[in-house]
Amino acid sequence: MNRKGVAVAALLGTLGLPLYGQASEYAEISRQAEQQARWGSLGAAISAYRQVLANPDLQASHNQARLRLARLHLDSFDYPAARSELAQLIANAPDSEEAKQARKLQRKAASKTKAHSYGGKVQFALIHDTDTANASAGSPVSEPSFNDDDDEDLDDDFDEDDDFADADFDDDLLEDVDLDEDDLDDDEDLDDEDDDAGDTDVTAKPKPSVHDNRRQASAALRYSYGLNERGDRWNLAGNFSHARQDDQDTLNRETIALSTGPVFLVPDWRLKVNPSVTYLQLYKDHRYDVSSTIWSLGVSHKLNRVLELGVRYNYENRDLNSENTPDVEVDTLKFSVKFKPTSHDSFDLSYSPKVEDNDQRKKDKDQGGWKVAYARKLPWDSFAGIAYTRRHTDYGNDPKGKEEDEDKYALTLGHKLTKDLLLAVSYERKEKNSNQVGKDKNNESTSLSLSYRF
Repeated sequence: MNRKGVAVAALLGTLGLPLYGQASEYAEISRQAEQQARWGSLGAAISAYRQVLANPDLQASHNQARLRLARLHLDSFDYPAARSELAQLIANAPDSEEAKQARKLQRKAASKTKAHSYGGKVQFALIHDTDTANASAGSPVSEPSFNDDDDEDLDDDFDEDDDFADADFDDDLLEDVDLDEDDLDDDEDLDDEDDDAGDTDVTAKPKPSVHDNRRQASAALRYSYGLNERGDRWNLAGNFSHARQDDQDTLNRETIALSTGPVFLVPDWRLKVNPSVTYLQLYKDHRYDVSSTIWSLGVSHKLNRVLELGVRYNYENRDLNSENTPDVEVDTLKFSVKFKPTSHDSFDLSYSPKVEDNDQRKKDKDQGGWKVAYARKLPWDSFAGIAYTRRHTDYGNDPKGKEEDEDKYALTLGHKLTKDLLLAVSYERKEKNSNQVGKDKNNESTSLSLSYRF
């Protein structure tokens, strides 16, 4: 190459160096910000992209930075800020690839603040129990949710109501309420113990296990009204369940639960605050009825894209309508952690201390329970889940010093037949061990269920 060629190449290289340096600088800032958003703090990531937009030397990267900043505002529940960034991006570069993505994010932001939202789920299940009187009363399958933040692009068929069912409501409003048959029978068990209090040499015989099948149908309905443009909402929910036994007619039951309350957003702290009140009515064939009013206050904090912390307090006033059965007051405090490190893995961990005050002091309970669950997204629109729950119950005022330990092991396999239709099989083993002779209980449940979301 002659001297003239060398000079031209040097001049072009010199002119290109600033552009390359700016792109390299933004790439490093963006990499660190996305790491902060995933593993550190959403607030730190937002600050990083704001600094990029304030730097005129990084003008060429402003569209990308603004799009990522809008995503972070959505993650932080700051929907007005997200809408503002997206509108400015579309106005500055309406034909760019970033603008195309921005329009899809606009639809998602609009769905969070729309005036009316609704959804629900219906489920039908066939369940076989080895000891039906000790079986769990709740839904046999709860579909896990996974983190989709690994995907850079939004799907073209984005549904504005996709997130509604899981955003502010759980499938089971009564997850923290004891409605299993063996829990409700504790009052009768303690009454029976009084009759034998003087016969210390009598050894109690365990009740025989009874295999039975049950058919369970349930429906969950949700409605949400947007209170303002910030995303605060008022929610109304209803759960209805009907279970029929093949042989044990006395165990048939119907459950109705209605819940309402607002959800307030605090974007600066990435908080959701959800006070609510729930009314429950359980009808039990030939035995008893249960009615409860449950006042709740829940707070959740989204630390980053993969970790969410929550705490909820429940106060329950329960009336068990049967002979010689007093009212019960239950205080429950639940701490929860949701961890979704990838788009295919989901972990849930919770700890729940509970105090149950009975009009008859000998029936008071102190409980402590924890649960760990893991779900994995599988190929072919399938998932697998495993869960373990342990609970210790201390009857502090019982004359015999009764204590119980309960363990649950659950395994679930599910497959989506369509976007909204889920087929699942599950297995649960429940063991309840007592320090009283003849009071141990256990049950194994196997279920096949079909669920439809709308």
